[in-house]
Amino acid sequence: MYLQRLSLRDFRNYGQADLELRPGVTVFVGRNGQGKTNFVEALFLLASGKSHRIATNTALIKKDASSGIVRATVVAHDRALTCEWELNRDNPDRLQLNGNAAKAGDFARSLSVVMFAPEDVSLVRGEPALRRTHIDDVASWLFPRLRGTLADYERTLKQRNTLLKSLRAHSRATVDTGTLDVWDENVVRLGAEIFAARTATVTLLAPYVTSRYRSIAGAEHDPEMHVASSVESVDQDPEDYARLFAEQLGLNRAADVERGQTSVGPHRDDITFTLNGLPAKGYASHGETWSFVLALRLAELDVKRREGPTGDPIVILDDVFAELDATRRELLSHSLQGVEQVLVTAAVRDDVPSSMSAHLTMISSGSIVSEGEE
Repeated sequence: MYLQRLSLRDFRNYGQADLELRPGVTVFVGRNGQGKTNFVEALFLLASGKSHRIATNTALIKKDASSGIVRATVVAHDRALTCEWELNRDNPDRLQLNGNAAKAGDFARSLSVVMFAPEDVSLVRGEPALRRTHIDDVASWLFPRLRGTLADYERTLKQRNTLLKSLRAHSRATVDTGTLDVWDENVVRLGAEIFAARTATVTLLAPYVTSRYRSIAGAEHDPEMHVASSVESVDQDPEDYARLFAEQLGLNRAADVERGQTSVGPHRDDITFTLNGLPAKGYASHGETWSFVLALRLAELDVKRREGPTGDPIVILDDVFAELDATRRELLSHSLQGVEQVLVTAAVRDDVPSSMSAHLTMISSGSIVSEGEE
């Protein structure tokens, strides 16, 4: 798969931009704040339904504009597909796939992307929510129905927590606790589906993470990843998970009412990363952390290559080379040989390994100022 054309209107600092691309490596070069990352962010938005930098999509609309448009044409197996996302401040966004109304999830399998960004170190060093989101994104690509399950779980969890707060605020004699049983059943059913998808995804990724880490670090380290469930004593069996989850919701009910929050479930799970038996968070050095992050993304690339219907995903490297030493730059470059299309952003062209021959696109103040081959 490769991105053939990307058009922006009133997106970030671009009033209007239209770029033709080709397979191979394209490097977007420009000083910080000029707009080079905005190009790859627009593509990532289409593929994932969100920005990799901010939480609200309305902030992507150019200042003083009421709407913005991202339009991409991708080619896979000689078939072109056009995805368009109209971002609106005051009205619902409008999405189209080949001219037909679409949802964000409709783009996901058709437009496959793997992105590396400096923010990725938070996958190792950050909070559990970041790791959950990472695994859920990959799992939703593998199992598209999971997107709906996650949304249903979030909605059901909020309703259960609202009822818990009501029980805390009122006498139990005047509030029907039986209603809580209904929400518990729904939370358990949806939670078991999420746990099963996460477990299957981690099981699929894990061997790739190990092999990729060793190729990057150049040593026989033992990286591992597991789903760390908040449901006590659960193993990797979804049926055991559902039974134990239901039991613990019952056992914790009084405490949950007191707190007005649900204390166990997928929303409190973590994905643990260990290196040679020690938690990567807190023990891994800067270089080891980056090796783990690169291994995670390369494992995602391996899985999408193997499982996807459209061949290679498009690989995005957003200002990553500046964060790596020379050895890891070359190892990452070598790891991406043979990928159909790689899009790179860099403030300095020399940060990108010389082994990566590329088409250069110079960006300045929200405009394409020059293009050419190296």
